[in-house]
Amino acid sequence: MSLTTSTPPSSRSWRDIRQGVSSRAMSRQGRHRMVVAGVKLVLGCAVGVGCVVAALVAYETWENDPILLKEPVKSVPLRQVVFSTDGVLDRAWLDQALALPKNASLMAHDLTALEKRLLASGQAQGVVLRRRFTDSSLLVAIQERVPVARLMLQSGDRPPQLRLVARDGVVYEGTGYDRSTVDHLLWLGGFSLRRGSGGGLEPIAGMDRVDDLLRAARDQSPRLAESWQVVSLDRYASDGEIVVRSREIPEIIFDAGGDFPRQLAKLDYIVDSLRTHGNPPLARVDFSVGSQVPVALQDARPAGTASSAFTPAASPTKKRRDF
Repeated sequence: MSLTTSTPPSSRSWRDIRQGVSSRAMSRQGRHRMVVAGVKLVLGCAVGVGCVVAALVAYETWENDPILLKEPVKSVPLRQVVFSTDGVLDRAWLDQALALPKNASLMAHDLTALEKRLLASGQAQGVVLRRRFTDSSLLVAIQERVPVARLMLQSGDRPPQLRLVARDGVVYEGTGYDRSTVDHLLWLGGFSLRRGSGGGLEPIAGMDRVDDLLRAARDQSPRLAESWQVVSLDRYASDGEIVVRSREIPEIIFDAGGDFPRQLAKLDYIVDSLRTHGNPPLARVDFSVGSQVPVALQDARPAGTASSAFTPAASPTKKRRDF
């Protein structure tokens, strides 16, 4: 009996198993489920992006008061106006300036037009207007100008009217200030007013330097500053000078481009030095000629008793010009 032997089949490993399934091997139902899942993913992403974009557009449109969004919320009433300011303006001024009709709706007014009304007086330097839909409120925040000096303005046959001038040179009527605040302001002289293209007054040049001088004087030499009465810009454009007239010294000439604290220190020294020598009345002190400070007495005698560091003497080179 013969035995036959057969060769055992070669062994196979896991690497011989097909790892992927081709689309041909996938059933029709499997392919359908895969396509549906992909479509759902794309649609979900598109809807999410669309919602975010729509929300941003709606917010921007809502904030900027567009006509497109007025109709749906036109009937929402304006319940209150919330007012804040960093100055002296009160609610009565705000109501008069806004002139909102009764039973006005929250969306009935153009915020840009309301802003122009509030800025028209000149006292308001900056205005922020916002609608708050949570409680149907209009938020009004105002930054006010601070007066630096005062002047009398006369137009035509009308009687002179008091006006205030701010650091940026804007001339405005001034509402809500205490009488003491206005009375402590210096009178402004030597200025010229011109009408701008919009019909209002153009700002007065040089008021920023006037403000710097007055601030330095109040901080550094309050006793001298208390006696100041008039500040003049008559020589500001031509000579770069600011002239102050006080109860004690008829004319103090400051260099508008110089260091005000240093000039005030010299003025203090001159006044104190003359006080120790009988306190002769001064007529003029001139800081516009450099390190030398010409000083003139009211009796026209040279002020030779002051410190030689300032070489005070009547100035032979500068012609005196009154206000």
